[in-house]
Amino acid sequence: MSIQEYSKSKLPCSILNIKPTVTIENKDAPLMVWIPGNPGLLYYYQEMLQHLHVKHPDWEILSVSHAGMTLIAHSNTPIFSLQDQVDHQVEVINNFSRGNRKIIIMGHSVGAYILQKVCLSNKLVGSVEKVGLITPTVMNIHTSEMGTKLTTALHHVPSLAHVVSLFSYIFFYWILSEGVSKFIIDKFMGCGSTGYQAVLSTRIFLTHRQFVRQSLGLASQEMEEITTNWEFQDEFITYCEENGIFIWFLFSTKDHWVAENTRSHLSHYYKDKFEQKSLRIDVTDKIPHSFVVKHAEYTINAFF
Repeated sequence: MSIQEYSKSKLPCSILNIKPTVTIENKDAPLMVWIPGNPGLLYYYQEMLQHLHVKHPDWEILSVSHAGMTLIAHSNTPIFSLQDQVDHQVEVINNFSRGNRKIIIMGHSVGAYILQKVCLSNKLVGSVEKVGLITPTVMNIHTSEMGTKLTTALHHVPSLAHVVSLFSYIFFYWILSEGVSKFIIDKFMGCGSTGYQAVLSTRIFLTHRQFVRQSLGLASQEMEEITTNWEFQDEFITYCEENGIFIWFLFSTKDHWVAENTRSHLSHYYKDKFEQKSLRIDVTDKIPHSFVVKHAEYTINAFF
């Protein structure tokens, strides 16, 4: 299993595609699509998706990076918007789907919001049967602990994406050696012995200026676009009801990107609006927002 640069999309990206190792005679394997959160680099999710494959060997797994988050992207690649990311995901998914093929779509963080937009696209090919919104930032990100800090930073430094991308490139690529940079990243993220992949992924992220610029540029748009919008949630609920789609939420009580009242309001809203037999809401204190750093195997075994 390896991440591959993908040349069949309009925007530069990479994919991770795992074929099923268990097949059911005369049946297509379900296509499980994983939409990453910001920054949208697939390196963070390699270990997690391998564990997912072990648990569900009958699925074909497809994960598509955010547009621009690939090593072949040029250093002056433009910042792609949320809508660009939605259109990009739909385009690549359609290259792997067909007709009424069963699709399971799961999204992490802002990937959950992109998931909702993807499902509502009239261009999506296939039959979505289940969605999973994992530590989802689908509403009011700016009121969360980290959202508040980022909003303040953007207010004082509107060009934050360009400033930080230049600083990180100089500091982590030109000044620090690879060993020293990995040590700093490890200590800052608290990865420990189980987070080696996260350290490598973060160094790749910080040493590519276009990655940092794209990530912060997208985050800036998230603060402005993903606010209070119950009408959009109603639209998504209606879509899932009309198409018999199962909705699963996985929330963390230790989530610095999802405020406690946002989690509570969303949970109660879906319980009130959506048929209970087609809804599952898990809330746990065992994983953080970025569970892929050290809790990938536990999360898959406990919840997936």
